[in-house]
Formats: sequence, structure tokens, C-alpha cells
Amino acid sequence: MKESAWRLRVENAIAPLLPHGEASVQKVAETLGVSQRTLAQRLADESVTFLEVLNELRRGLARQYLCEDGLRIAEVAWLLGYQEISAFSHAVKRWTGETPTRWRSREAGSK
Repeated sequence: MKESAWRLRVENAIAPLLPHGEASVQKVAETLGVSQRTLAQRLADESVTFLEVLNELRRGLARQYLCEDGLRIAEVAWLLGYQEISAFSHAVKRWTGETPTRWRSREAGSK
């Protein structure tokens, strides 16, 4: 799947905001110098929403971070902008059907 221009801009704006818990549509629009409405319209033109971009970016980064041995689950949760480990665990379970620890163990075993 080819990344679209606005989607890529939004992902690049979200990434540094995640660990600070500031990855909101308002903050990203401000960072990109557009209104929230314009941002939503640009993403809609590419058939995606801000929330979809945010969740897919978090899911991809979670997979990457969980495969790194040196990062604890709490650190991964923080890097992805979750204030509570339980919220991160629920997200991983929604994405994979498994807890972060179980998913990490299974992925490590398949390498």
C-alpha cells in the first residue's frame, strides 16, 4: 500500500508527540499549520481518518518496540503515548488478541 502525502505528514507529526501524550488532532493540525477541519478533509480525501492513522502508527510501533529486548512493557506504553499500562494492554489485545507479554513471547519464539 502506497503511503499518501497527507497521511505521511500526519504520521511524521504524530511520532514525536506520542511519548508526551500530545498526539491529538488539534496539536497535529497546529504542527502542520492547518485547521483541524482542513486536516480532516485532507485525510478524508485519502480515505482515512486521524484516529485510523494514529491507531495504525501505534500498532506498527508497538510491534517494533515489543520485538526489542531492552524495552519493558511500561516503556513501550509510554513511548506510544499511553498514560496507563492497562490502556496499552487493551489496545494490544484488540490488535492481536493477546497480551503484550504473550505476544512478545510468541514473536520472540518465531525468530
